[in-house]
Amino acid sequence: MLRHLNDAIRSLTHNRRLTKIARDFHIAGILKRCDYWLRGQVVRHVIGGVQVVFAEPDAAEFHALESYYGNELDFVEALEKRLRGGGVYYDIGSNIGEFLIPVAKIVGERGRVIGFEPYPGSYQLLIRNIALNQLTNATVFKLGLSDSSGEIQLFGTRGAATTVPRAASENKSSPAAVIQVTRGDDLRRTAGLPVPKAVKIDVEGAEFGVLNGLKETLSSPACELLCLEIHPRFIPAEVSPEMVLSLVRSLGFNHTESRQCGSRVHLIAEKAEAQVCDAPA
Repeated sequence: MLRHLNDAIRSLTHNRRLTKIARDFHIAGILKRCDYWLRGQVVRHVIGGVQVVFAEPDAAEFHALESYYGNELDFVEALEKRLRGGGVYYDIGSNIGEFLIPVAKIVGERGRVIGFEPYPGSYQLLIRNIALNQLTNATVFKLGLSDSSGEIQLFGTRGAATTVPRAASENKSSPAAVIQVTRGDDLRRTAGLPVPKAVKIDVEGAEFGVLNGLKETLSSPACELLCLEIHPRFIPAEVSPEMVLSLVRSLGFNHTESRQCGSRVHLIAEKAEAQVCDAPA
């Protein structure tokens, strides 16, 4: 009986039409909390044809995962299409692994995923979720990427942490930690990392700095796909979304598609004449 009740509630929380009705009657939040409780505070999803598991997220993180897999499948679909046959994937702003974990399972032993997550709480949960999913092809750095190297203040909470003062002010975020940041190109060389076939960047307004610090890597013909979340409200005042798009195109991504996702913009950028070649270390 409990299983049937869980299935019924889950059908409501995953069906867009029924979810709208639930919102209209102001019971959507109650249904999601019931779903969270009935699942034993462990989230399971099938994404890109693979099952992923997340260990005991809190209710806010649970709802964030539901949102990712309900409204942001454009990134997952693009990554799956490009990486189904294997390859190297960089996940910049990994959070607890909502993209890193399914992609790691998609590329399997023929591929490798490399994550970057500086927020202490998210990093700990990410490591735990990697172990829970028994991944052997994942490497994670407790670092932020930027256009310079050093220490910087991180603001906010898990899943919404930012290094951009404008974003912190907009969200009335408190200081969370002092983190280490580095240029992605420098780290790739010193750590002997391979050039990725695909990259996802979601860094709450710091995307322009990440792109500038990763120019050499992203310009490589071996890097074929970029999934970038742009935060127009949070990017530094001297940066515009047009500047971000221009920079992406200057790196060789000559085919771009974008869509509005709430206050954010999802940009999927590809190299139409992408060359398949062995990437330098």
